Amino acid sequence: MIMEMEREVKKLNDDLLKGCRLTQEVVSKTSSLLMRFDARKMQEIIDGNKKIGALCVASREYLADVIKQYQPKGSVLTFISSSISVNIELKQIGDLTAGIAESLSSLNTDISERHKINISQFTKILQNIVWDSVISFLKQDAGLAKKAILASLELKKICSRMQGDLIETNKKAETTERGEVILLFIIQSVGDIAARTVNIAQFVTNI
Repeated sequence: MIMEMEREVKKLNDDLLKGCRLTQEVVSKTSSLLMRFDARKMQEIIDGNKKIGALCVASREYLADVIKQYQPKGSVLTFISSSISVNIELKQIGDLTAGIAESLSSLNTDISERHKINISQFTKILQNIVWDSVISFLKQDAGLAKKAILASLELKKICSRMQGDLIETNKKAETTERGEVILLFIIQSVGDIAARTVNIAQFVTNI
């Protein structure tokens, strides 16, 4: 029974790492798409998000079966149940990233270089935060979880300031450009992704 549960937990770890790497890949491609729009890369992002979704759904179903079959208790049950929630967060991050990528298809030619560079930097930061949050959960590493949370919260603050600046600029203008509306959506999505990574890191039991 113990060996069987160890095998199940190892599969859980492997699935979460695979989901994490897929999510990082989608975020990375979105970053490069921001600097130069490419229809092929756009399709790769959409396909990558579908893979994340399929993996997360399959993993959640598998873990639900593990709980039903082995009826684990205590810390093992908590860890497996939390893993299901982490899967959901990774799926949400994938969806938000794909939404950013899709919005760039109509915005890319209008977005300023300054905003391109800023958002590209944000997505690179997010790659590291996604990784740190998932690894902190798998290792139950409180120090790494706190690092991921602090980085995420700082990124959210920066996004909030950018949104505020854009809204103030729009107030002074007679009309709001469509590109500015989409840019606000992208910045909001980056902040939402950061919030999801906080959720993952907070599943570390001793923080």
